[in-house]
Amino acid sequence: MSYEGIQITEGLSRSVQEAVGIPARGHETLGELVEAVATERRAPQAEDLLSEKPTRHEVKVNGETLHTHCFLDALMLPFVLRGEPVEVRSESPVGGGEVTALVTEEGVEASPSGAVVSFGAARAEAGKEDRPAQTALCPFLNAFPTRTEYERWEREFTQAVTVGLTLEEAFALGRDWAGAAEVPGSGGGCC
Repeated sequence: MSYEGIQITEGLSRSVQEAVGIPARGHETLGELVEAVATERRAPQAEDLLSEKPTRHEVKVNGETLHTHCFLDALMLPFVLRGEPVEVRSESPVGGGEVTALVTEEGVEASPSGAVVSFGAARAEAGKEDRPAQTALCPFLNAFPTRTEYERWEREFTQAVTVGLTLEEAFALGRDWAGAAEVPGSGGGCC
């Protein structure tokens, strides 16, 4: 299954929309939500995806070591950099595990092969609508070596609402969010 057909809760839909600053609308699938974000937001630039400070998400591009705010940012980087391959090393937020990946515009190869990516946001709360995406979204866009590790994190980290994606689903989501694929009605994507 591709990410587009994954059913999502109203809480995930509302929380992500709040995190990226777009009008709240009801979405039943992850594909509908990503399409809304891609339609409402401008395409990301490299400076939107790269952190000035070290993070758990290290990327190498043309021999230079950089950091992204989250794992999804690392997946979007090849599209923003127009084809440059990106080597990623991401530490899991629990257990100390690591996921490594080679990301190109054509796809992603990762180790371990069964890695899982969380997609989510801080739970929407009245009065906190103006939180920056790096605070409300990025801490919940992580890579985990196994689905078991993701599920443990999800149970313990109740201040967010998330869904677990395969690496291939997360890659396609990142591509579409970055505005690199034709998303119906899209003028680009952003986080």
